[in-house]
Amino acid sequence: MYWATGSARVLAVEPSLLKLGSDGDDEELELVLPVITPGQDQGSGTADGSSQSGIQSRIIKGTGSGIVDMARNEQGSLWATITRESIHLWVHRPVGVISKVVRTPKSLLDHGANQRVFWKPDSTMLVVVTEQSFLHLYKIVPQGNDGASYQLTNSKSYALGPGEGIGFPDLTIKFKLTIKMDAGVSSIVGLDSDIVVATVNPPAVQSIPWAGKVDVKTCLIRQMNFLLDKSVRIVAMNRFPKSTTQIWCMSDGKAYIVYYTPNASDVKSPGSASSHGDSWYGFCFHGNPEGFDKQDAGVVAASNPEYSLLAIGTRGGDVRLYKSGEHAGQWVFSHKLALKESQGYSSTPDKIVSLAWNSDGSTLAVGQESRCPSLWSVYGRRLFPCASHDIPSLKNATEDPYLQGTRALFWSAGNMDLIVLGPDDSSSNFFAIPCAKALPSVQNSLSSAPQCLLHLNDRLLVYTEGHRQDVSSTINPDTFVWNNVMVPAVYLSDNWPIKYSCLSQDGHYLAIAGRRGLAHYNLHSCRWRLFGNWQQEQSFRCQGGLAWFKNILIAGCETVADQRYELRLYQRENNLDNNDIIFTEQFDTRIAHISVWRSSLLVFTSNNTLYCYSLGSAKRVDLQLVWKTSLQDIVESPTLLKSISILTAGGADGKESTHITLLVDGKIYFLRPEFLHDGSVRLSFRQITDKVEYYWITRSTHDANDFSLWAFNGTSLKMWWNVFGPGGGEKNLATFAKHNFLEMNIDFYPLAILPERGIVLGLDPEIAIHKPKSLAMFKMATKTHLFLQTILRHVLTHNMDGEWEAYEFAKHYQDLGYFGHALEILLHNVLEDEAESGIGFEEGAVLPRVVSFLQQFPQYLDVIVSCARKTEVALWEYLFSIVGAPKDLFEQCLEADQLKTATSYLLILHTLEPLQTTSQDTVRLLERTLQAQDFELCKELVRFLNSIDSTGATLQQALSMVSVANA
Repeated sequence: MYWATGSARVLAVEPSLLKLGSDGDDEELELVLPVITPGQDQGSGTADGSSQSGIQSRIIKGTGSGIVDMARNEQGSLWATITRESIHLWVHRPVGVISKVVRTPKSLLDHGANQRVFWKPDSTMLVVVTEQSFLHLYKIVPQGNDGASYQLTNSKSYALGPGEGIGFPDLTIKFKLTIKMDAGVSSIVGLDSDIVVATVNPPAVQSIPWAGKVDVKTCLIRQMNFLLDKSVRIVAMNRFPKSTTQIWCMSDGKAYIVYYTPNASDVKSPGSASSHGDSWYGFCFHGNPEGFDKQDAGVVAASNPEYSLLAIGTRGGDVRLYKSGEHAGQWVFSHKLALKESQGYSSTPDKIVSLAWNSDGSTLAVGQESRCPSLWSVYGRRLFPCASHDIPSLKNATEDPYLQGTRALFWSAGNMDLIVLGPDDSSSNFFAIPCAKALPSVQNSLSSAPQCLLHLNDRLLVYTEGHRQDVSSTINPDTFVWNNVMVPAVYLSDNWPIKYSCLSQDGHYLAIAGRRGLAHYNLHSCRWRLFGNWQQEQSFRCQGGLAWFKNILIAGCETVADQRYELRLYQRENNLDNNDIIFTEQFDTRIAHISVWRSSLLVFTSNNTLYCYSLGSAKRVDLQLVWKTSLQDIVESPTLLKSISILTAGGADGKESTHITLLVDGKIYFLRPEFLHDGSVRLSFRQITDKVEYYWITRSTHDANDFSLWAFNGTSLKMWWNVFGPGGGEKNLATFAKHNFLEMNIDFYPLAILPERGIVLGLDPEIAIHKPKSLAMFKMATKTHLFLQTILRHVLTHNMDGEWEAYEFAKHYQDLGYFGHALEILLHNVLEDEAESGIGFEEGAVLPRVVSFLQQFPQYLDVIVSCARKTEVALWEYLFSIVGAPKDLFEQCLEADQLKTATSYLLILHTLEPLQTTSQDTVRLLERTLQAQDFELCKELVRFLNSIDSTGATLQQALSMVSVANA
């Protein structure tokens, strides 16, 4: 999951051939265009724009020449930006322009200025659309033989930044050819072999080979039988990654999934049209056949194969997401991102102009015409900006253009920067918003110390409670300390970005793996251990993750030279060296996931096979295969499996059983292996829930076999308890999954569950304006949510023996400094829900059970009075009809010698009882307070008497009564 952090960097192309007009008006610029004399090259451009011989000047009126469009290649490592007359090729690390083409004057006059830019999927070509519907094709080719002639090196005075050790790729842009589109161009998508062009008049689709206009296949829109309305045209196209399947947004607002199957009948002479549209087929997944509101019209689309989702941006400012169904070719509505219902904006619609999923599919970036870009989790949690931010006011307070609107956006390689093009088409600037991500490998580890890990560009932020002394006094987020761990520049310069990370069970050791190699860190000594041999480090890449087993680091690896897939085990105390690997296990296919619990190791490979190993002990590691089985019945594609966990728990018969948890395509499955007579293994499984982004498994601090499952679905946090105990057995699993859970709403993104503290820890974005430059600064604020009261209410409401079960659960938390606060919230929530109905002691009433439960704790009287004082007076009558008269509770306080609590009850008695009665009770309490020599409380009582009677008579009478009594 990703959050914006820091401030955006400004990236700019060099100034073009612009000068102010004679009137000095900035709104009207004059472009000085050289005109080529006859006999010179009539091509589209030159690599350096320096061809000036035989040129005469001519002035053409223009509207400025800022960046008009930008695009990234499929990996995000190369970017292309275009101005009206030039094309720039960028590399993401180090960020910079590595090649540039300036179009010739004749090309600009004859073909029009640049308008849109698109990439070929293999990053070897660009296509630029001009204003007069010409396609200019450019090749991206290496200049030299080494491919990276601009190599950077570390020195004593300068350390390379993350990813800068690889250097600049030795690439340049070469013009190839021009294609005239007489029918106009409305949209383009690049396939491996063809450019698919949607035309305007007539509305049609043309498939043009990248090699040029040979064997062009044309199909008119009216000949496509799958379209519900054949009088429309295509307004936007997108393709599924590594596929020819496309998404079409039509002028009537509907959206289609479209498949292309070339056949012999499609092959016509250039410019001719097919007689039928059988080569194109598809179906409508967005839009009602009878018509729908034009604000719901789809205008842009983006696919997410990592979660089988499609995002459609609408004209009205919403984003609708569709999920792949159970049957092939079926897409059903999943959920909606209601952008126009948040951010403090008015109800004025603001069209979605750009959508971009990051490479792991966990975050969607959304760009709108006149609003700042936003980040959303896969199932609908806003990550940036926070929904509480008053964005219109923020826009007026900052000078950052990208907060005023977006024309295009995309993620850079590594997903650590969101690249945004602002609304001003005369500006030569675009922006890189740095991001931080929570690494999923940490989120699902079952450890003895709660852990969180955030990855920034050059460091890691680690939270673990393993080293904290006092964890029970407060729930103030400011007390949660994040450890700032800088990754060594010598490792990060060559191996950025960090792909995997893992904390040990005790939270003392950290392991990371980047593009190549791996490293680990001791959080106590603050020392890194790296490979001493650079060639060995660069000889392999980690695949599938990292895991700690005691002092053993387990890594799934792939060798670069011969593509061998293996599991490596490293001793933490030993040097990182190939000679010091303590064990290696070979696999036929790539390792996708690994998970460790006690001495059990799970390995899932890309051929859908699950292996279970025994690790032996930390003193003598002995990797032995216990069983293996296929997951084809559960996992349709290995890329859809996001997390896997294994643990063992004691069963009802006293024997330990193995339980496996999978997160597949947003669904959580419980698996239980069964050994058959022939020695094979059969997996019984059940789906527990769906639309899950992350899950956590926590273990009770007082019962080693009491495990809880937590799942976050983007809007709320669900929790199942005792998941692997007798109630969570296989026979009862279906009923258990439906009924034995509770749901709680939280207003931030959760990162960790802290069961021994009863809280959820997470992050929420914040924005501050940095003066005097008026720049927006993005921060991540630590947030906490107390969940004790939610669990207690659920148990008291749904369980027959709720009071006993609630007490057994709550007694383990009564030493927490905020335990009374949790009980107060429990009482307050139930009171507000039941007071309006006045259910009292009738069947189904929860408040009497809550009160009976509270009476088992010494905080009972404090909880009642604190809740009453924070509740409307109108609810007091109902409250005290259940808990008892306030006068009786006051007497209980005196008997229990809880004088401070009794003082709080005086305020309630003053509201409900006559003044004389209150004065008498105050005198009694004042006498007891004097006897206890609590003079601070005496002063409070005197102030109270003075406040209820401004004449002072009541105070004088009380003091005289106290004097007589003491005498």
